[in-house]
Amino acid sequence: MSIEFHHAENGPCYFTHQALEHTGISHGFFTRRGGVSSGVYESLNCGLGSGDDISNALLNRAFVSAALGFQPEAISGLYQVHSAHCVVIDSPDSPYIASRHEADGMVTNQKGIALGILSADCAPVLMSCAASGIVGACHAGWRGALAGIIQNTVDAMCNLGASRNDIALVIGPSIQQKSYQVADALTDPLRAAFPDAEQFLIADNHHPNKYLFDLPGFAIFCANKAGITNAHVIDKDTYSDRHNFFSYRRSTHLSEKDSGRLISVIGYR
Repeated sequence: MSIEFHHAENGPCYFTHQALEHTGISHGFFTRRGGVSSGVYESLNCGLGSGDDISNALLNRAFVSAALGFQPEAISGLYQVHSAHCVVIDSPDSPYIASRHEADGMVTNQKGIALGILSADCAPVLMSCAASGIVGACHAGWRGALAGIIQNTVDAMCNLGASRNDIALVIGPSIQQKSYQVADALTDPLRAAFPDAEQFLIADNHHPNKYLFDLPGFAIFCANKAGITNAHVIDKDTYSDRHNFFSYRRSTHLSEKDSGRLISVIGYR
């Protein structure tokens, strides 16, 4: 299935995937381009918890909403903590709409609400069930993915009325295996939980006892474990592409004071 890059004049730049394109559903995996922030946050930083001026982040989020056809305040977000917790927005007065709760996944059957996931190397995951109009989104770093955030988000969609066989899932731009060196803190719990996940680790020939980890591949593995076969990856590397993406790991390696945050959004208009 095809990936499309959208570049509106003087507006946000973002990717979409054909698997998620259904009538009434809008989505986008946004790059760092097309916003108003400056410095290390240049330019479409959407992280409300970053050191950026909050007014810049809010304006950037309004640009994102407009690009997808939502009202400026439509994006609902989370205080992401690398957990397996998923919240459900199933009414217009849900407490999860206006305030950020500690969680890493969310689903909704409500129109006009856009689910927004922040990332800066971790995998943003967007899901849709066209038959029911139910959408989901989650933030899958290795800890959250290992803990089951993808499976829990799929289950929450199904509990709300989605059909597992009708769910499409796309992993957005994230750090790719060539850029993701890891050590025992990741490999030991990964091997303990999933012996067949060894396929997502390759030895780093330049550094003994280090490995390169395929995060998006593992995310697809988790999606398959949840019974999702219509699963796809946008294989863009956030670490190596400074022009288009923020990367927390790259900023750390460059001794920068902080990193901006990318946003990925899905909702039923």
